[in-house]
Amino acid sequence: MANLSLSLSGIDNLQRFLNPELHLRAVKGGIAYASRSVPPAVSQGIRKSYYLTASRIKQDISGVRFTEQGTTATISFARRPPTLTQYGARPGTRATGQRGLGRGRGWSPPSKPGRPVTATILRSEGRKPVAGAFIATGNNGNTLVLRRSTSKPNKLYAIYGPSIGSIFLRSSAIADQLQSDVQARINEQFIRGFQRVLDSAARGYGGRR
Repeated sequence: MANLSLSLSGIDNLQRFLNPELHLRAVKGGIAYASRSVPPAVSQGIRKSYYLTASRIKQDISGVRFTEQGTTATISFARRPPTLTQYGARPGTRATGQRGLGRGRGWSPPSKPGRPVTATILRSEGRKPVAGAFIATGNNGNTLVLRRSTSKPNKLYAIYGPSIGSIFLRSSAIADQLQSDVQARINEQFIRGFQRVLDSAARGYGGRR
């Protein structure tokens, strides 16, 4: 989870000039706007650097909660990271063009060497080989990038990329900037939602409850 403190200078001062019910409705309106802004803001920030789709990133944002005062936002992320397939993995190729050298003499080197599975984690680094990996279909029909265990040759394990939570929280070069950008977006949308309720009340409609 990530906790972000909102910088809402001036909002608390308005409480002295508003009746408690209107102020509470305005805070709820701000929270509603700010909550909806989090998934697209996180997605946009991550997609600039990481090779993931917007829908896959949003899928791992499991919840956005605010304190009743609207001063702190808590963003929850799913624990399971995206598979390497979701980082654009492409299958490798087998070596071809090996000719027999005669009885008991083995095979010649391939005229066309094989290529390993490749995937793109960071856009800036481009597509990279994944040693010892191959692509297969899992029991549930999903395509996975697998690798054979070195300690247990009969055991296969799936290869995953960085999780959305780790990218956002700490384990990436963009974490600090990403958190700053998302917090600025939350602040902006909270104030917009807060002001929307006040404007509606000023027109005589009483705002949304």
